[in-house]
Amino acid sequence: MTARAARRFVQSIPRSSNFEHVHNLANFTTSNQTLNNLIMQPKFSEGQDESKVMAELEALVEGGWKLDEEQIGIQRTYHFKTYTKVLDLHHNIGVRSKSKNHHPEMTTNTGSLTVHWTTHYPRGLSAKDTFMAKYCDEQARIIGTVDQSDAQKCGPNPSSQI
Repeated sequence: MTARAARRFVQSIPRSSNFEHVHNLANFTTSNQTLNNLIMQPKFSEGQDESKVMAELEALVEGGWKLDEEQIGIQRTYHFKTYTKVLDLHHNIGVRSKSKNHHPEMTTNTGSLTVHWTTHYPRGLSAKDTFMAKYCDEQARIIGTVDQSDAQKCGPNPSSQI
């Protein structure tokens, strides 16, 4: 079941129904999706075309993005085989965000980069956030993401130990 279909399902449940049914929805979710993201109720930045931003958000969630706890931003963690590739993505995002005057919070680790987009003024989720999230996905694809289990980790390389 897609996030969009699950969201429609949840919205179809009458308010008077026992909310326990919503918990059963978790059995139908795909991996890495939480009930919170299926019942997305983001807080949009003032002046946004909410239906357009919501459609973009739904596509991003399908691709691995999550709403943050406050539901005013989106975040995703990318995993890479080398620390250099992590830095490449960090740099590419930094250059583009400077040119767009819209800056994320980024957390760099040995084999991963977590990116968080939100609009600070006016506060909330905006088209700027979804545009830059799509840019991040495009750059990560070009650089070459890997599954978390294949990402570089701190410590000596097991193959180099004899």
